[in-house]
Amino acid sequence: MLGDEIGSGAIATVVRVEGQVRGRSFAGKILHDRHTRDEGAHRRFQREAELASRLAHINLVRVWGIRQIAGRTVMPMELVEGPNLADVLALGGPMAESELVPLLQGIAAGLSYAHAAGVIHRDLKPANILLATQPGQVSIPKIADFGMARASSFAGADRGALTVLGTPHYMAPECLEPLAVDPRTDLYALGCMLFELATGDPPYSGATPVAVLQAHREAKIPELPQTFSEGLRRLAQRLLAKAPGDRPQSASAVLDALQRLGVPSLATGGNGALVSSRVVSVSEGDCAQCGQKILRELRVCFACGLAQVIVEGGPVTVHVVGPGRSPNKLDSARRDRLVRWLRANEGAGLDATRLEAEIPRLPFTLITGVSERSARTLETSLACLGIDAQWGVRGRMTGGGMLRKTRVLASRTAMLTTAIFATPVMIHPAALLFTMPFVLAAIPVIYGTTLVKTSRAYVTVTQPPTSVIPPSIQEVLLRLHTVVVQLVEARHREALRTIVHRVVALCRGIDPADHNRVELEAEMTHAITLAATATQRMDELDRVMAQPGFDPADPAHRQSMHERDMWAARLLDLTAALDSLVARRVAAEAEIRAAQPDELDDLRAMVEALEEVQRQ
Repeated sequence: MLGDEIGSGAIATVVRVEGQVRGRSFAGKILHDRHTRDEGAHRRFQREAELASRLAHINLVRVWGIRQIAGRTVMPMELVEGPNLADVLALGGPMAESELVPLLQGIAAGLSYAHAAGVIHRDLKPANILLATQPGQVSIPKIADFGMARASSFAGADRGALTVLGTPHYMAPECLEPLAVDPRTDLYALGCMLFELATGDPPYSGATPVAVLQAHREAKIPELPQTFSEGLRRLAQRLLAKAPGDRPQSASAVLDALQRLGVPSLATGGNGALVSSRVVSVSEGDCAQCGQKILRELRVCFACGLAQVIVEGGPVTVHVVGPGRSPNKLDSARRDRLVRWLRANEGAGLDATRLEAEIPRLPFTLITGVSERSARTLETSLACLGIDAQWGVRGRMTGGGMLRKTRVLASRTAMLTTAIFATPVMIHPAALLFTMPFVLAAIPVIYGTTLVKTSRAYVTVTQPPTSVIPPSIQEVLLRLHTVVVQLVEARHREALRTIVHRVVALCRGIDPADHNRVELEAEMTHAITLAATATQRMDELDRVMAQPGFDPADPAHRQSMHERDMWAARLLDLTAALDSLVARRVAAEAEIRAAQPDELDDLRAMVEALEEVQRQ
């Protein structure tokens, strides 16, 4: 028998069901009357029951399929006697770390189980977390309402899996692209909940849902107050990372970090933080086109595909010729922008000391003695900064109107010098006999001095830091530019970036004397190659799945979904495996650092003992 209403949502009502199922009372979810003839609502209702009935975990609300009760279609569910987390937060306000961490551990455990069973929640929020309370016991968080859930495998999903769903305050930046949604999307929502439980407000707000979604994509990641532990604050930052690849790669990794909070551990830096977050953020430059960070070892921007400056020796000279007229000075705003960019890319081997000290007149020699490839990449980046450049192999003074500029500047100086020497002539004409030789001698000196000054390069080539990346991996990295520029979807460039950054972080720590070096290099090369192949193929398949005529029920189309699932799963597993390697490396380095003081103490004691023997 259907009893009193417990709660109500957009498409369904939850009621108390009088009776027993497997020896326990239960709740029932029933579609609103207005959706009785809505085939889409019925289909989603059936899909929710199908997905949720797979899951049996203490931190998930149990569902037992679909049943007919009192002439109504009912989804029987576990009856949770307790409030939801949103009500608790509204009544009690922000929580202390000791109170919120156990809740987060339970939610992460439930997510870990659901993800392992192939289910993504897609609408994780405090209102969907029920707290099972029993007298004298700690409240147990239970994830409820899988109405927006989908299978993590697209091959097991319907067309509803390709629509934008969620609650704006907890939607990850990639939620606007349904094909980009994966288990890490739920982890972002968990980060939003963490922030709200700690501060009382979601991490982002706005006047409209669109404004909130835009903040998720563009606004700076907020930080937890200093009253919380460094480990929890760092974990919150990683969970709220804009790119899925910068977040923890699994709910089990989040659960592990939460369990270690407050427990000193070398593997977590002593405060429960995920150690890999300090290692994978490796960059030595800014992209001139989009401003994103780039790697020294990989001179291409994953965000926009722009080839970055590569400094190589050669016969080419690059001149800046505009915008502006010769011999006027370069616009100061553009000069400042150029200096900032050059300073950010000093790792590539560019020194802008002279350019920073003065504003040059157009045209001017920017850099000399570089290769044609260097000149082309530099010219492209300068164009992105709003600066016109020309390059050639004819020398410093033969391009871009340099000689004309030199003549104009030398003529101005010569006229000023002549005017100075002509002053005595105005007093007494006979002085012309004495001043004329000095004027004639000064003109070539003036021209030569001006020529030397104007021909000097404003940017010099320095010796960039020696790369510690093995040559075999460097070769693979340099070939990636052709892959990056071919990827249409930014999410696939981002997925490739996460793999490459982790590989670089690991390769920078390879000891040349390590007997496993060759094997490790081969594995890292394979990882990059696999990531490049996977992202290229997923990019192609996503374009197919985005077409209006794509039908998941079509066997050929379903085969494409199966293939995409395979590549997505392999990429996620690869990223998680690299994270594990990075964490183990950092843990080993921490152990070495921790052992060094003891070793020094032992050595100091031995020296003191020898000195004592010597005195005796």
